[in-house]
Order: sequence, then structure tokens, then C-alpha cells
Amino acid sequence: MKKNLLFLIGIGLMTLVLTGAVSAQYNQTEKRINVVSGKKLIIKGAVRDTDEISYVFKARAGQKLTVKVIGRDADFTIFAIHAFDAEQIAEDTQLWSKTLPDLVDGKCSITVHSNYKVADYRLEILLGK
Repeated sequence: MKKNLLFLIGIGLMTLVLTGAVSAQYNQTEKRINVVSGKKLIIKGAVRDTDEISYVFKARAGQKLTVKVIGRDADFTIFAIHAFDAEQIAEDTQLWSKTLPDLVDGKCSITVHSNYKVADYRLEILLGK
């Protein structure tokens, strides 16, 4: 009985340690930003290769969105956010400029990530009318 209890405690501790190790390897940060139509927003930051930083903002279908990331090892992905889902609009690029499609109904997200160890970046966002 005592051996079984120690075995179960050991399994539980290993599960906690392994879960902590996995979650420590990946970190996603979400920041809400205010993008004013017709005014360029510039964000400077840094991101590690195991992390992502998502910038969430209000947008609607038909608006022109221009996003540019300046940084040797950084790129971004754009998502249209729905109630419980997100649809990808652009993937792993450094420059994107298009009219937002009909699937955008209120929120967008720009997720910056690194292609190497640590990427310093300058993110430029311009949302048209």
C-alpha cells in the first residue's frame, strides 16, 4: 500500500514537472492595441524563437491594411478573429498590404514571431478607411 502511494505521488510529480517544462518552452503574449484609421502605428519589440507576440485590434471588412515588419529575423501572420475561431489571412511574411476580406468582422490579430534565436523588430501598421 505504501509503495503504491509513493508510486502514484512520483507519477504526479513527474507529470507536473514535465507539464511545466513544456509550457516554459513556448510563450504567447497577447496585447490589445488601438489602431487609428489613416494613422501609422509603430511598435518596437523583440521576440524569441519559441515565443509569439500577438497584437489584437479592431478592424472591419473592406478596410485596407498595410503591415510591415522590419527586423532581420522577424516575420508575422495575420488572423481574422471570430467568436471562438481565428482564420488566417496572411502567413509568415514581412510585408502585407491588401483590403481586408469579408471574413473580418470586428477584430484582427498580427502575430510576430522569430525565425532565429531573438529577433528585434519594428512593426508598422496602417489601417485605411
